[in-house]
Amino acid sequence: MILRRRYSKPVRAFTLIEMMTVVAIMAVLTTVAFPGIKMAMVNAQMARSTADARSIAMGLRSWATDNDGNFPVGETFEGEPISSSNDAFRDLVPDYIDTESIFVVGRSNHGSRADNRIDEVDDILQPGENHFAYVAGLTDTSRSNWPLVVDGTDGSGKYVVEPGEKGGCWEGRKAIVAYVGGSAAAVRLRGDRKGPKYIPREGYPEENALDVEYMGEDVELLEPDSE
Repeated sequence: MILRRRYSKPVRAFTLIEMMTVVAIMAVLTTVAFPGIKMAMVNAQMARSTADARSIAMGLRSWATDNDGNFPVGETFEGEPISSSNDAFRDLVPDYIDTESIFVVGRSNHGSRADNRIDEVDDILQPGENHFAYVAGLTDTSRSNWPLVVDGTDGSGKYVVEPGEKGGCWEGRKAIVAYVGGSAAAVRLRGDRKGPKYIPREGYPEENALDVEYMGEDVELLEPDSE
């Protein structure tokens, strides 16, 4: 019997040049895809925050129904003065809104906490647990297209392009606005390319909708308490 020796075919491995080429291609594809992925994530966060702002506005409208049409103003139920949007929104929890989570804007620099501890009044919406500002002094019969709830500004009623700063949540492109009528939207901001941005007032696009004097003498914009 003649035995025949079997030879296995050599396994071909990637050369260094081929591996470097593959890595380079993957890097290019990642560079191209990352902006699209980032934008999709931002749009999802913006949609979530818009829905939350609408829920807050509806909670305020329900509160007004039980309080002669007035939104929270002056003092809280505990007799403390309302000096921030946290103070005003605290009256909504838990009877009208049963969670702190909807007061959080994912990209906001006003804070990052929302522990949902609402059993005690002193635990509700502490600094950093609310990122929405509030236009105080309106009623449920005020003009339906006036802003009632907005994501927190830079402290002056305007927004900035720097994402790490207050009011820079959406990098100066848009702001979340919920209106007296209960609707909400992500509104495109106006202003200089690198300067502060503002929410255009409906019918008067060159004016800032958060310069609230046009709504009445006793109306004011209350910012959130930050951490």
